[in-house]
Amino acid sequence: MTRRPIRLLLPALLVLSGVMLLAACQRGDADKALLEAPAVGDLYAAQLSEFSDYEFTDDAEKPIDPAYGLMKVVSADAAGVVVITENAASAEKSVSRSDIKGDLSTIEFDESEQIQIAKADLIKAHADGLIYAVKRPAAN
Repeated sequence: MTRRPIRLLLPALLVLSGVMLLAACQRGDADKALLEAPAVGDLYAAQLSEFSDYEFTDDAEKPIDPAYGLMKVVSADAAGVVVITENAASAEKSVSRSDIKGDLSTIEFDESEQIQIAKADLIKAHADGLIYAVKRPAAN
């Protein structure tokens, strides 16, 4: 039995891990830059239950806590943003991470609750992991 493949595999795994970490840090910097200069239409994947006063429930009407989903910026100025949450939420953070990268035409937002977030609180929410992905849709 030879151990040579393991010796070659370990450095490759370390390099791959480093590249993935660097990409995550760069994505975090890009997200932070968008949060520091918010615009109407920006989307945030977030822990909705930390921002909304409403209780999110699943299909069986059982509470979801924490609840993850998307928020959309409907107003932005130097002081901060006003966001609305999507109508649905998930107990899995990965669902909103996937949603923000995918086809947004199927996402419906609830305009009845408009949530004000000061710019400093927006940046802190990102640092605390409550907002974990940001997207600025391309202008048409």
